Amino acid sequence: MADLLPSMKGKVVLITGATRGIGRAGAEAMAMLGAEIILIGRDEKRLQETQTDCLAKGAAGVRIYLADLSLRKAVADLAHRVTAYEPSLDILWNNAGGWFAERVLTSEGYEMTWAMNHLAYFDFTQLLFPLLEKSDDPRVLCTASEAHRWGQMEWDNLQGERKWDGWKAYCNSKLANLLYVAEQGRRLGDSGIRISAVHPGLVNSAFGEKNRGIRSRAFLWLKRSFGRTNEQGADTAVWLSARSESPSQGGYFSNRATKTPSAAARNTADARRLWQISEGGP
Repeated sequence: MADLLPSMKGKVVLITGATRGIGRAGAEAMAMLGAEIILIGRDEKRLQETQTDCLAKGAAGVRIYLADLSLRKAVADLAHRVTAYEPSLDILWNNAGGWFAERVLTSEGYEMTWAMNHLAYFDFTQLLFPLLEKSDDPRVLCTASEAHRWGQMEWDNLQGERKWDGWKAYCNSKLANLLYVAEQGRRLGDSGIRISAVHPGLVNSAFGEKNRGIRSRAFLWLKRSFGRTNEQGADTAVWLSARSESPSQGGYFSNRATKTPSAAARNTADARRLWQISEGGP
């Protein structure tokens, strides 16, 4: 993967969810291209292991930040720590997320899927714009999914308050990713900062491993039987980060190509409504 792409020497890349799955594979690939890597995770041991691996693969430098991205306060605190220490940022890859079979609320009262898969993307990106603006060619990537095609914006049930289905909540959060990227892209316009959504494909990673139930077991069998490697799943994100050509504003990418999202993901009124909700709270 890395040997087919331009050098990333001089580039600073921040990756959330960087210690497992496609986040770690992407970090290691960009380390091989000579990038400077910032790893975000909630397990200090895995962060240190990933840091060691990235340095061994050729990273210009690797820094780690410990944070729980399911909490908006923790996201804000992380952004403040990063902006206080880092002089600039070239690539922000919002990648941390999850699928939860059971409905769990964070200590702030948000449903976990909504908090991690959508609100963390939204909040972290807004707070890191000052660093991105210091780059000559800043890019924001958001890990999305084709699962968005099964999602819908249930405005009276955004966090499963009325009816809960863990898989549906995940699909809805991935639709929210596409709507957010589209609206953020419209707001950025001709700005130098480019934002894109990325579909990694079905990947045989640790994603969803802790879930229980028939649907969860079926998903585990499916990904273990037909899933891509983590390296294959990370490839499009690494390509978007490394290539000299800037991505199209608000685009959706998979397999190193532009992809057309669902009609629901192209609903500009829903995108604006989601933005307002995300700014204001639940």
